[in-house]
Amino acid sequence: MRRLLFSTAILLASPALAERIETTARVTDVTVYPWGAGVTREAALDLPAGAHELVIPGIPQGIDPASLRIVAQGAVIGATGFQQERALPQAPAKSPQLRAAEDEVRRLQATLGERDAGVAEIKARAEAAKDTIAFLMNLAESDLAGGGDIATLTRTVAEQLLQARQTAIRAGLEAAAADVGREDLAEELARAEARLEALRGPQSERGALVVAVQGQGQPARIRITSLTDQARWEPVYDLSLQRREGRLRLDRGLLVRQDSGEDWQDVHLLLSTARPMGQSAPSELQPDFPRLGDAEAKHYRRSAQPLVAEAAMDAAERAAPAPVAASALVGLVGETVVYDYPTPVTLRGGADALRLPLDSHEMTAKVVAEAVPRRDDSAYLVADTVNTTGAAILPGDATFYADGAMVGRGALERTAPGDDMKLGFGPLSGITLERRVPDEIEGDRGLIAKSSERRETAILTVRNLTDEDWPLRVIDRVPVSTQKDLRIDWSADPDPAETDPDGKRGLLVWNATIPAKEERAITLTTTLRWPEGQVLIGGD
Repeated sequence: MRRLLFSTAILLASPALAERIETTARVTDVTVYPWGAGVTREAALDLPAGAHELVIPGIPQGIDPASLRIVAQGAVIGATGFQQERALPQAPAKSPQLRAAEDEVRRLQATLGERDAGVAEIKARAEAAKDTIAFLMNLAESDLAGGGDIATLTRTVAEQLLQARQTAIRAGLEAAAADVGREDLAEELARAEARLEALRGPQSERGALVVAVQGQGQPARIRITSLTDQARWEPVYDLSLQRREGRLRLDRGLLVRQDSGEDWQDVHLLLSTARPMGQSAPSELQPDFPRLGDAEAKHYRRSAQPLVAEAAMDAAERAAPAPVAASALVGLVGETVVYDYPTPVTLRGGADALRLPLDSHEMTAKVVAEAVPRRDDSAYLVADTVNTTGAAILPGDATFYADGAMVGRGALERTAPGDDMKLGFGPLSGITLERRVPDEIEGDRGLIAKSSERRETAILTVRNLTDEDWPLRVIDRVPVSTQKDLRIDWSADPDPAETDPDGKRGLLVWNATIPAKEERAITLTTTLRWPEGQVLIGGD
């Protein structure tokens, strides 16, 4: 049994002794990741029994040779070579569409060439007539000067001049008529050439697979999988808010790009959140062994080469994770989401950014006018909602619509099912904001206290210039002390409804309704005290 297996291995690993068969492998399935893609090709052929060398040209050189995997039904796969720099001559089969486009370009080129040749012939007759006129004029002058029969010569020259001029006029008219429509024909040719260029696909360098196979005298199906890093996908979102109804629609889509060096025609497409091109295991830390020594030895070590090597190793460890595109879907630890697109997809290399609709979800929203007077001069339309899609919302670009009008673009963060979401839908120019500081005092409180003080009183004013009442949320902040010697006190009128929301220390939130054509004011006083002789650093 061992001898039989050994002989079979030698047979399959010796393609030079086998019959060469050339075939093509069409891309049938593609799995696109946030960075990279897995590409599957299939070749079907009648494979006679015995050893053969199977040549599959047209393989893009951008694939990772180490990722090549080949399986077969109806055959046994042996040694596989991926030829790149010195690939075997390739004659990839042309599709019927490509052949038809080539025939159309050739037809239009011939038609345009015949038209131009006909116009050139007519113009040549006109030029010949002009040359005849010049010749007759010169001839008449020379004969008249010689004293010949003036009357006869005059009649002859006049008749021939008339004929030549008539010929020139007719030729000019014929040339103008023949030239009509040339511009339309040239535009049609340009469109046909553009279509042909699009069908030809990217003109990149291609390689060839050379596979040793053992045929079994039956139809064989060869399946080839490989990885390329020249593809990616990212989620995109449209969020449409119906303000008065309190409804929010989330439309999810997938934006796919690839520059693999070939076109993917009518392929089965999967979009996966896995990252096979990136880091697959946690980073590894090395032991750290600090040592004690005198000051000179420490100084010497800090300036010596071992320190440089240590720093380089630390930098390498920090850089160990493979780079992931900015659109990578992060945060799905321990799980992979796969979107199986239901219809075949065509994606041309380096040419298409394909947006695929995924699904839509209706959510309820609480609409408020959110005001941040410290930073903005108008309130913003904000929708508070909850992720009720039943799945995580992945990071991606988003376009926001309010009552049918686009109001801005932004990005969504990863949001787990059931988590709260706060979405902004543009400024409300009819609700204006102002933050004034009429009273600010800084100085000593006296020699007894031995301390310094800073007090600020701010007036936050919100004016509703619209004709409707608005639910209002006002946000401001007070400083937070992280030192026991710095004492901070504050007071507000009215009191805020919430302090330190979501653990954000120092933030204050007021909730109210502001009627139409009215204003609301908030007074916020902050006092900072610190010991005498020290200086306050930071703060607005």
